[in-house]
Amino acid sequence: MNVENALKTARNGVNTEALMGARAALAETPAAGQFTWRAECDWVHGTHSRSTVQGFFGLGAEQSHTRAFTVEADHPPQFAAADNAATPVEIVLSALASCLTAGVAAVAQHRGIQLRSVKASVEGDMDIAGILGVDAGVRNGFSAIRVSFDVDADATRDEIAALVAQSQKRSAVFDIVTNPSNVKVTVA
Repeated sequence: MNVENALKTARNGVNTEALMGARAALAETPAAGQFTWRAECDWVHGTHSRSTVQGFFGLGAEQSHTRAFTVEADHPPQFAAADNAATPVEIVLSALASCLTAGVAAVAQHRGIQLRSVKASVEGDMDIAGILGVDAGVRNGFSAIRVSFDVDADATRDEIAALVAQSQKRSAVFDIVTNPSNVKVTVA
């Protein structure tokens, strides 16, 4: 199915024509695909923090969202905190679910599959003995993450599984979570 027919048969709210145009443009000018995403985080009080996202670099120039977005993080009372927001690890799980869900919508649109609903449920297992310093041999992060999709669409079970598989293959957050990145921390 070509993109034009897919746009006519599925109305999932994803402009795949623009995405395919961007893909073609990047094939001709790979340097434009180099992006630097940014977030600034300010401590509020206790373990509560507020991150702001607005500017980023991409397409060879500084860019900006149409407005600033904020994400707050905190910890629950079980960690002797005020529970003002989701924990940072819950935000990571949310980011994974959001990225995979967006991918399902984009791939469905491209393939001409009409979605009625998409729900991703994500769980991550963690032994907090690591982050609390109880056991240096215990990893600080997740030991396992499970993502389960419930998709209602005009498609077969195999077609839906293929949507999810392609979304996983192209998900930036899935890649971030499953592959090590070179992270450098400095103090100003």
